[in-house]
Amino acid sequence: MWVKFVISIIGAAVAVCVAVPATAGAASEYDDIIDKVSTKTLIHHIDNYSGKTCGSPDDDYAKKWLFAFKQKRYYQGDPKDHQAAVESLERAMSSPKGAYAVIYEQNNKHNDTSNPYFIKVFWTEDGKDDYTYRFYKNHQISGIYLTKKEGDRSKLYVATVASPKLILGGGNGSNCAPEYLWGYKQSQAFVSDLNISAESNKKLFTSTFPVDYPSGYAGPKFPDNRSAIGWWPDSSQYDDFTEKITTKDLVSYVNRNKKFCAPADHSNSWFTALRRANVSMAKGHFYHKDYMTSLERAMATGAYAVAYSAEPSGPRYIIVYWSENRKDFHIKFYGDAPYRTATITHKWGSNAKLYGMFAGNVKPFWDQGGCEVEFLQGNYSNNAVPIAQFNESYMPWYGGNNMKIFTSTFDVEYPDGYKGKPIPGDRRNIKYLALGDSFSSGEGDTDKNPATDRKYYRQWTDVNEDKAKGAPREKCHVSTRSYPYKLANWMGLGSGPSAAWASVACSGATVYDMNWDNSGGYEGQDGPLGRLHGYDNKGVLQKMALNEMIPGRVKQIEFVKKYQPKVITLTAGGNDVGFGKKLDACVPPSKEDTCVYAKAEHRRKLKNEIIDQFDKLKSFYRELKEASSNSKIYVLGYPQFVNGAPDAPCFGRGLLFLDAREREMITNSVTYLNNTIKQAAKAAGVKYVDIENAFGNHWLCGDRENHVNPLLLNEIATSKIPGQTNVELWESFHPNAKGHADIARAFRKELGGVNPADYKICKNDATTCPDNSATKDNIPTPPYFNVANEQEDIKFTYYKLSNGTATKVQEKYIEIKTSRRPYKPWKKVYVKIYSEPRDLGEIETDKNGEINGSVALPEDLPAGYHTLVVSGEAPDGKKQELYQTILIKGPNPDDIDENGTPDKLQPCGAFAQAANKDEDLDGIDDACDPEITEPILYTARNGKSSLGEDEDRIYLFRNTRAANLTGIANDYVDKSKNQNNADALVGHTLSEETRGLAFNKLVVMKEADGDIKKGTPIILAKDVSEKCYALKLEDYLSPALKPGSKDYKLRGLTKLNTLPKGVSCEKE
Repeated sequence: MWVKFVISIIGAAVAVCVAVPATAGAASEYDDIIDKVSTKTLIHHIDNYSGKTCGSPDDDYAKKWLFAFKQKRYYQGDPKDHQAAVESLERAMSSPKGAYAVIYEQNNKHNDTSNPYFIKVFWTEDGKDDYTYRFYKNHQISGIYLTKKEGDRSKLYVATVASPKLILGGGNGSNCAPEYLWGYKQSQAFVSDLNISAESNKKLFTSTFPVDYPSGYAGPKFPDNRSAIGWWPDSSQYDDFTEKITTKDLVSYVNRNKKFCAPADHSNSWFTALRRANVSMAKGHFYHKDYMTSLERAMATGAYAVAYSAEPSGPRYIIVYWSENRKDFHIKFYGDAPYRTATITHKWGSNAKLYGMFAGNVKPFWDQGGCEVEFLQGNYSNNAVPIAQFNESYMPWYGGNNMKIFTSTFDVEYPDGYKGKPIPGDRRNIKYLALGDSFSSGEGDTDKNPATDRKYYRQWTDVNEDKAKGAPREKCHVSTRSYPYKLANWMGLGSGPSAAWASVACSGATVYDMNWDNSGGYEGQDGPLGRLHGYDNKGVLQKMALNEMIPGRVKQIEFVKKYQPKVITLTAGGNDVGFGKKLDACVPPSKEDTCVYAKAEHRRKLKNEIIDQFDKLKSFYRELKEASSNSKIYVLGYPQFVNGAPDAPCFGRGLLFLDAREREMITNSVTYLNNTIKQAAKAAGVKYVDIENAFGNHWLCGDRENHVNPLLLNEIATSKIPGQTNVELWESFHPNAKGHADIARAFRKELGGVNPADYKICKNDATTCPDNSATKDNIPTPPYFNVANEQEDIKFTYYKLSNGTATKVQEKYIEIKTSRRPYKPWKKVYVKIYSEPRDLGEIETDKNGEINGSVALPEDLPAGYHTLVVSGEAPDGKKQELYQTILIKGPNPDDIDENGTPDKLQPCGAFAQAANKDEDLDGIDDACDPEITEPILYTARNGKSSLGEDEDRIYLFRNTRAANLTGIANDYVDKSKNQNNADALVGHTLSEETRGLAFNKLVVMKEADGDIKKGTPIILAKDVSEKCYALKLEDYLSPALKPGSKDYKLRGLTKLNTLPKGVSCEKE
């Protein structure tokens, strides 16, 4: 039967016929209604709404509508209300008593009369049985409508999902992507809102409300599309965004209005620049100390961001924003490319003030002052609101700017699905932490960085005290060229604010400065009270140190506890023995005799001082393990830094004040301290790394370039000048940058080229494996310290006794020669070889006390390194032992290390354990590679006439070892011309306009730029006037063919009209 009644459809009252159950077998007239009132897609696309266009015809939100519902970047209400709406909808979708429907409305006419679309979501948490969908049809109209039981009070909710750009406005600064705009308890839902006519722009996408189908109904069922449940994006539109709004350096530069200041990088001194306020005309100058105090509080308990502003026609500034309360602000991403922005904005409910100040060259602003970068002005003392917005594109019409973020500790609300890089400054993922003393910090790197005209010491580690400005004395001297930086680079952990590692080593640190002892009362390094003693804001400075990785203010173990690194390296023990003070006593030019520490009567005391470090070190290593149980701990020894041979060439600047006995004391003490450190590491179950011979002959008094600083005589001279405060004598006897490269290589070699994070410290994959047999009593003791009678003065000296090598069988004897009368004339000397001690015989000295003889080598002596020791009586009647490390080779020239593998088949040659890895694809095994870089895909150079090439042309080669990365596996390699069995010639400059260009560098594009694809090799070259050009090979992905073969074509490098984005001839 049919019943007539009036219902409301799209705001108009019309009379319709409503389907009710009929007798069985009756035909249904409603079979086509669902097709007319439903949609299978939720297209996000409007191409002209008030001049705005969003989305595309292919952008379907059928699977993404629920995800969009959970987004709220432009939601104006309380975030808690939005979260409550999400939770309410999720309850409705998961409960058997709940129901929901998604209705889509769009009127895209492809002209300026288009209307924005809406995705409306309706739901009830517990009233599913109170609602029913029914059909209606008349001659003119048909559709579906929702009914509700009379008297029922269950709540029906609604929320709107749409494009903020289309609905809320905002121009280029708003997002097109749909998200939750309003609804839930702030919007009232009516049953009539779910009514849909076939002729309307509303369409039903999905519904779980009950349906009363007409009798005999054979049409499609109500859509119940649940594909959005569980969908989550695997990327976002911001994945490449942070690279466009960040900078890796802070370069000040002025060339404006006839005022010029040369470029200078302040990446490592921005805080120092802001602390400087010398020009009285600077705005806010009198509040400057308040600014800095507030900023330090923010760095301790709040948040801050350092930015770099480079206006197209203006000077460049360093800008810092901060909030003393971390909960007040966060960074949010807005907009669509190419007008995306990141903004430091209030969190909900906060009305706190965002502080800001900036530094720059004074010269462009006032006639006084020069090019020094210093504080200029800020808003701490006024109500000005800084614009903390960072744009990928310059938008002057939108209050835009050219600011880029250098580092930030503000919380960041990353979009869901975000796979891009984090904003630099996030230290929550520290994988490697370097602890230790001066040999780990980089003390002694005395070179000046040409980019800054300062030493390479990191910010906050080379500061003279200025109590008036609240700056304590900080001389940890962490060099950016120290071995931890080289290890981190090898491990691929990055650098600068984006680094996933840090060094908190500090020059002068003792075990006390690193362990838990008195941690709560600690006031920093430098005795007897500590560098922070007397500072009222000590707590702020220490919290700031933990956040900013500033060493010397807190115990080093505090960093371990906070960051839980996967890898820890350290050096410790040298300062506890007082090694630096002993050297100071031995090196003064005014001393008249060998220093007391090098005399026989002091050996027992020195021995006890060294061996007493065992328990202290073992306990410290265990404390580190307790602080971070999953860390792999690598304990480094100390390198031999001076040649102990009596006849060593110790003449010249800074060398002549250590005599042979003093150098003998030093070399033996280093060996014994290393033995003690190794034993303590073994007892605690951590990994000992032997670097004792890292410098080789590059030590002091060696026969090669020094990789260690000598006594810095110039520093001694300047220390006598009244008022001189920048004297740093303690940089003497420390490795320079090349010495730290030696240590890094020795470290890699010790681990066989395996990344420290992957290296197996223990056989069972545990991170510690204590050895109870390793005790203080069985620490190997050098003969120098095994003197029963203190009056028995034995000299133990490293000496070149032989040519250093011998081949078994072929050389049955090894010749031993000395000079400069090391022994008494006509006396017998005794020869032994170690590791397992074996007597090789005796030799008689000549009339001058010198040796010129030979001893037989045992035939069963294994191939490898051994120690040759000659014992006898010195001219002064005291005992003397000379020793030398020698290499015994096997008789088979193809397998001199006798390991069964031909030497030429061993990647690192004989006697060296290969890593069987080549991370940078340069053909050198990582265990013996002096420098491991990023994988080398291409190389380029000017031609070589020796190879029959034109020196005025530039040649581009592809590394065939990188076939897996380039995708080209069938390149032809001309080995006769290239002299490299892995490089294939891809092309070279051909035209006359490219002839004569000088190769500058090669870059591989990290992202596309117009028609230049990601991964394209770009060659940068300069002409005679130093102008920079970019060259590109057209068909670079095609294989290199053999000249004369089928399809061979000579390919040229063409000059581009402009430099690609982010590419220049400047040094990186």
